[in-house]
Amino acid sequence: METTLKLILEALYCLVALGIFGFILALTYTDIKKDQRDEEIAWHREEEYHRKQMESFLK
Repeated sequence: METTLKLILEALYCLVALGIFGFILALTYTDIKKDQRDEEIAWHREEEYHRKQMESFLK
């Protein structure tokens, strides 16, 4: 009986640890994706700025 309770407790510890690891992994993944999205938006914004400058220069 006592060993069964220890096994259940260890399994719960393992599940909690896996949950925390998954949460940290998800936070890291979404942060990386947000950074990539921000870089892409900045690149498009810069590209648009240069295109408008060239259009005004060519007129």
